[in-house]
Amino acid sequence: MFRIGNESKAIVFNSLVDLSITGMDQFSVTGNVVHANDLDLVFPKLERLHLENIILTRKDAQAMMSHGLKRLSYEGSIITASQLCKQPLRNLDTLNLVWVEEEYPEETDDFIPLANEIFNKTDGIEHVRCEIRATYYYWSMVGIDWPYLTHLSLNFAIPFKKLFDMLPKVPNLVFLKLVIYYHYANEINEVREFLTSIQERYPEPSSSKIETLYLTGKFNQPCSYLCRQLLSGRAVENLKWYWPQLKDIKFQD
Repeated sequence: MFRIGNESKAIVFNSLVDLSITGMDQFSVTGNVVHANDLDLVFPKLERLHLENIILTRKDAQAMMSHGLKRLSYEGSIITASQLCKQPLRNLDTLNLVWVEEEYPEETDDFIPLANEIFNKTDGIEHVRCEIRATYYYWSMVGIDWPYLTHLSLNFAIPFKKLFDMLPKVPNLVFLKLVIYYHYANEINEVREFLTSIQERYPEPSSSKIETLYLTGKFNQPCSYLCRQLLSGRAVENLKWYWPQLKDIKFQD
């Protein structure tokens, strides 16, 4: 339900708790009021906010985060995400960030340092999720420091060796989603050889908290076929040995 406020330009949404704003550049924010197209949209009970491809000023970011949101989802510029997350995050129980490299190619070099700033401020947030959609076949994750991230989705190829080297920098990760890009027999064989020799390569299990590994396919190879190729022999046994908390390996074509 909503009502017209005391002033003709104000519309109050008394019961709305979930709001999504997409691709809108002519607006500003004051507390729980969105000023847009000569209207004041008031959301007194707002708890969950999703923003997509929105550019915010620092003032708007401060106003938006001062209202006591419980869940914030942002898809777009990492620079805007960092402005949002410079504000106190203590009221949040969920933070979701999605960065699409193709839409913000000028931010590629800045992504890791800014993401490090964000994810070092998220202590106490129960669910901290990040999805990276990169256009490069192999995209570097060197230098990450994400101690409180709980969910990570990588929409690009990453060699398993580099993945294993990266994971100590994400110690609280419980969910990992990977896209399988391998096309050729030699690529599949290299990955399978790595996975079947984990116990020879690493002297002891890791301290990883990963519980779910989710694999999805890309291009013209169905994921189910690739997974049968990659996770044959001792591969699954070794993964569960190295990631002692691992309970589920799921895949989707």
